[in-house]
Amino acid sequence: MKKRGTVTVAGVAVAVASLMVTSVPAEAAAGANMRVGIMLPLTGDLGTYGPSLANAAQLGVKMVNDSIKKNKLKGSCTVSGTEDDQTKPSVGVEAATKLVKSNKSNAIVGSMASSITLAVANSVTIPNNVILLPPTASSPAITTLKDKDTVFRVYPSDNLQGKALALLAAKAFGKTAKINLGHRNDAFGNGLADVFTEVFKANGGTINKEVKWEPEAASYDSEAQALAGGSPDGWVIIDFDGTFAKIAPALSRTGTWKSNKSLMTEGFNSEGAIKNVGAQYMEGVRGTSGAQDGASPKEFQDMFTKAYPKAKWNGFEGSAFDSAVLACLASVNQGSVRARDLAEGLRNVSGAEGGTQYTWQQLDAAVKAAASGKKITYFGAWSAAKFDGAGDPAAGVFDVYSVASGKPVINAADRIKF
Repeated sequence: MKKRGTVTVAGVAVAVASLMVTSVPAEAAAGANMRVGIMLPLTGDLGTYGPSLANAAQLGVKMVNDSIKKNKLKGSCTVSGTEDDQTKPSVGVEAATKLVKSNKSNAIVGSMASSITLAVANSVTIPNNVILLPPTASSPAITTLKDKDTVFRVYPSDNLQGKALALLAAKAFGKTAKINLGHRNDAFGNGLADVFTEVFKANGGTINKEVKWEPEAASYDSEAQALAGGSPDGWVIIDFDGTFAKIAPALSRTGTWKSNKSLMTEGFNSEGAIKNVGAQYMEGVRGTSGAQDGASPKEFQDMFTKAYPKAKWNGFEGSAFDSAVLACLASVNQGSVRARDLAEGLRNVSGAEGGTQYTWQQLDAAVKAAASGKKITYFGAWSAAKFDGAGDPAAGVFDVYSVASGKPVINAADRIKF
């Protein structure tokens, strides 16, 4: 994506109005009725995570809309619909098409998976000039996508996670270790595997074997045999829990694979995901996971749990919440729902251009400042995004977790920051 250098019409209008009639308050600026669609995996490989993230996105939209009303501003931000992408690209394209064509969404929060995000962007949102905000999609291919400045993400790219995973592998097994690398054959798996391989080899390590598998395969016995063999010093496995629930038993049957010598990624930093795979297969697994680095994380979890007491908290809710909030704030800032204005607004409110900082707990003040056309820094539940020219966050933070008795345990001292 390319950063636009044009002057915002809404911003000029506000500036001219203030010169002509200094007594006109900022709240008198024309508002816009922003419609945010939500497209997340309510079922499928990432179904452990999607429902809770959908709730978080809905909450973000509601809170901004409440602040718009409280400030007596014109315009609104509402949810246009929620769709299940089933963790499948083809279903995601159908879901996004419905949100855009039938529900008239101006922005979509989704998807979690990179393969779905890329399919939806190329087939639906880019051609229709709709903003796409994937809360956890991390493939490096999203950074270089020719998207007409319409894709923005708060979650760090695997260009950073690959480095974090390589650092962890060197620490766990030694810089010159011999690693067997196994991963799903899709945008997420291939992209992260490529970055990990490049960094790990550059630091002195060796990839003993690389084994790919198709996410929709009926069985994985041959892939498991290949991945388990060769007497490596350790394993790096890149997958989602839905698929790995089929692979793990096959790996265990080989008798040579060891979970306590395996490193994985964020998809397993969840008690629900570990349970889905089987705790007996996950004991001792370690891994890296994009980390919540926002304002008042405990207070956010408490607020979310109070709003959705039946939801299963997984730790990634802040990314969906912030994506929704930023979409709404961008519309408020620009008084528009046009994609090019929203792109400008997203940088204006994310801190990319500086400005007074407001946390997710200060949305009333953030909305008021954004409506006046000011540039602000929204410090969200997940992070302060500060979108760069490619729509990526300016920094990335990763936790290191280990699985013990069916639960992921995080040691704050091992946190990796870029």
